[in-house]
Amino acid sequence: MRVPVRLPDLGASTVHFGLWVVEAGEQVYEGDRLAEVLLPGASVEISSPATGILVERHVYPRDTVSPGQILGYVEATEEA
Repeated sequence: MRVPVRLPDLGASTVHFGLWVVEAGEQVYEGDRLAEVLLPGASVEISSPATGILVERHVYPRDTVSPGQILGYVEATEEA
């Protein structure tokens, strides 16, 4: 099942996407750091919503993103 990676509400109407710390195709675990967004004077980590493979990345460094926007997708895998 594909699980969207969404930008949470960080108290700002728009923020800038910083970087991905995981490449598409890599294994991730729920709670792992996937990406970073930039607020004035701070950076905030975006965590994986599920265990699986990061299969899509929809934003790139310096893109402007809004709360709730889909940043990418994780293809969830069942844990043994």
